[in-house]
Amino acid sequence: MRKYNYILSIVLIAVGAAGIYMAANFETRSGNAGDPGAAFWPIMLCCGLILCSVILLTQTMLESKKAAAAEEPLIDYRSAGVHCVFLIFVIMIAYAVIMSLFSFIPATLLFVVAVMLAMGERRPAWIGLTTVGITGFIYVVFTVIMGVVLPQGRFF
Repeated sequence: MRKYNYILSIVLIAVGAAGIYMAANFETRSGNAGDPGAAFWPIMLCCGLILCSVILLTQTMLESKKAAAAEEPLIDYRSAGVHCVFLIFVIMIAYAVIMSLFSFIPATLLFVVAVMLAMGERRPAWIGLTTVGITGFIYVVFTVIMGVVLPQGRFF
């Protein structure tokens, strides 16, 4: 586990630094008083990522001095829970592909159904209500209230 913590910490520090570098090229101000600019939140999130990675790295270094014994693996890759995680990862990739082809609403309807089935839900009424509720809520909040255009697909 320590080895993975070291690797993950270093990789995420590099990702955070790259994000700050890329966000620094954004326009900084829009001219409105009190507007932090487009780069503010990406830089803050990347700084938070770097901070959490440094904390993980420091914690791992301190704990590795205490325990020098061999570690047992924490994850059983043959368990049903891990298989569910892998399945949902594949569903997320399919969601991105379907969204690029058919737009947000059809892709999200299929995504919510697929995730619920992967998580073991089998009640059709609950799947239908949850799917329509989640998709409708996102549509109302982003499109109606905030005026954001949802992703459009190639076909419609």
